[in-house]
Amino acid sequence: MVRPGRQERDRSLLPSELAQSQADSRHGVPPPWEELGDVPSVAEEDVGSQIYVDPDAAAHDEAQGDGEGGDDGGYEDDRDVGVGGEVDEVEDDKGSEDEQEDEAGCNDDEPQFDPSAMGLKEISNLASFTVSSYKPGCGVKELRDDDANQFWQSDGPQPHRLNIHFIKRVEIRALRLYLDYELDESYTPTKIQITAGFGPNQTIPFTTMDLSMPKGWIDVPIAGAGGGADGNSLCCWFVRVIVVENHQNGKDTHIRGVKVYALDDTADTAENNPVDDMVEAIDDYSERMAEMDVHDHDEDTLKKIEEDKQRRKAKAKKYTPGDGGLSIPDFMREPEIR
Repeated sequence: MVRPGRQERDRSLLPSELAQSQADSRHGVPPPWEELGDVPSVAEEDVGSQIYVDPDAAAHDEAQGDGEGGDDGGYEDDRDVGVGGEVDEVEDDKGSEDEQEDEAGCNDDEPQFDPSAMGLKEISNLASFTVSSYKPGCGVKELRDDDANQFWQSDGPQPHRLNIHFIKRVEIRALRLYLDYELDESYTPTKIQITAGFGPNQTIPFTTMDLSMPKGWIDVPIAGAGGGADGNSLCCWFVRVIVVENHQNGKDTHIRGVKVYALDDTADTAENNPVDDMVEAIDDYSERMAEMDVHDHDEDTLKKIEEDKQRRKAKAKKYTPGDGGLSIPDFMREPEIR
């Protein structure tokens, strides 16, 4: 049952009845229509039924709620949303940190190759590269590109050959090939033979590599080749890389990069570092000044100075590149004629 409006009830009552009902309402006496049962009271109504609300009182309560508690409720909602957002951001940050740690752990498994720290320099610019065959757009230019997405693809019968002809005799210390089984699959070499000598018709095989699923830079074993002062360099004019077999009996092959390194006599290594030379020069100067202050006949003091000198050289620290900030940059070195 829908409760009648206040104005309609007032019109249906006589003036005397209206005055009596207003007086009774002020003293807490229920109005006559509730006594007659025409309209159920609030206590007797179900939750889903409509309840009469005084428009003036409702407007007053709404204005009071907007002025007192409306903003507070909004602020509470904003704070809840803000806290939830911060938690989500913190969780996202933790997740990103975990991913970075996992990536760092994966990178730590593969040691980084730093030619300058090893006293090496690349000598690929001293050589001309030729291949036995190539597919258009996948030749020597793509092979020599530093982009690993570029590669040399052969286009002929096996074995496939990569020839490296130097303009002078070189002492190769490192030879590296970039292969990627995940991208190339059946184009990936599984057996590679390396030969070297004076020219294309005068080469000697010195190593054969059997590969499983290579990914990244592969070092050709050169240690013990017999060249250089320590016998760990490959002295030659010409190097040939022969791809004998591929994965899954593939016909053509992919090689994504090749690098050739030799010893750099001017590199700032532990044996050849300007910091070490400067420290040694300062110590020698200090010892000479101490010897000048000693009388020629004071053999005991001179002997002690000599012993200190020998002891200092035996315990001298070998500096690594960059110590003291005195490594010589390339543009300050003497020009090298190749």
